[in-house]
Amino acid sequence: MSNLTALLQQKISHSDYRDMIIRHSKDFSSGEIRLLEEILQRFGFDVVQEQALAQTVLQQARFDPDAFHIDSDDEDVTGVCPHCINPPMPPLRDYLQWREQRS
Repeated sequence: MSNLTALLQQKISHSDYRDMIIRHSKDFSSGEIRLLEEILQRFGFDVVQEQALAQTVLQQARFDPDAFHIDSDDEDVTGVCPHCINPPMPPLRDYLQWREQRS
């Protein structure tokens, strides 16, 4: 987590946003931490982008990829789960894509 903390110190100027990102990323998987570090390394941040990243980290911490999965044995169901066909994009990936499109 020390690499993340160092990147946050370098890239995020508002301490409230830094603290929020640190607090809500504590339980991230190693893949989520690497993605967050990649975002911090690749982009510069103004106050709006800092706020958006902090909100994204909060959303990622609460993200449940299976929240809308339909698991039913009902005979009337077609057997095709819309969630499985088109799963939701994790918030950090969505943020990365947004920044890439704006670059």
